[in-house]
Amino acid sequence: MARITAPVKGYNGTIGDVQFTGGVAETDNAAVINYCRGAGYDIDGETTEQPDAPAPVDSRDVDRVQAGTRLRDAAVDPRPEDFLPPTNAGQADPHGPAVVAPGVHAAPPAPIVPGPVPSDPAAQQERETEVAQRVLVDGEPATAVGGDRPPQAAPKAAWVDWAVSQGMDREQAEDLTKAELIDLHGRATASEEQ
Repeated sequence: MARITAPVKGYNGTIGDVQFTGGVAETDNAAVINYCRGAGYDIDGETTEQPDAPAPVDSRDVDRVQAGTRLRDAAVDPRPEDFLPPTNAGQADPHGPAVVAPGVHAAPPAPIVPGPVPSDPAAQQERETEVAQRVLVDGEPATAVGGDRPPQAAPKAAWVDWAVSQGMDREQAEDLTKAELIDLHGRATASEEQ
């Protein structure tokens, strides 16, 4: 029978069908013994050395292996004919925070751009890219970029963002209730809430 000592002193609980009391248990259950050995528990006075976590992989150092048809990444190799290309494509680290793809209208992670989708693709691209840049790269609140006051049913966080976009200090806005924020920034008419 193996004596197992938990790495957390005084642990009281179970692993499988083995009960630990005061951080110690005894068992001949091979599955529990192997689990505990791999998790850094002391087994009969011996602790298995845990391997160090592997170093993070830099994607630039990985050899490429092509599987299937090669695709072009617009963040790395932008072309003029790309529709809604990533912001800063070809200028910044393609996997860094300064390169974001606005995506199609209303597709996450960019916020929904209010209003109708323009029939001219160039106009849509300009609007969607500008909003994606402001929200995803520059860090502006999505409610401020949209330009419209949030509906009364919106969460308090949306009202805080709206109040900040209207010039209020964020701390001051966060200290107010949602009802106070709505009172300060006007209530919608019935037709606006529809």
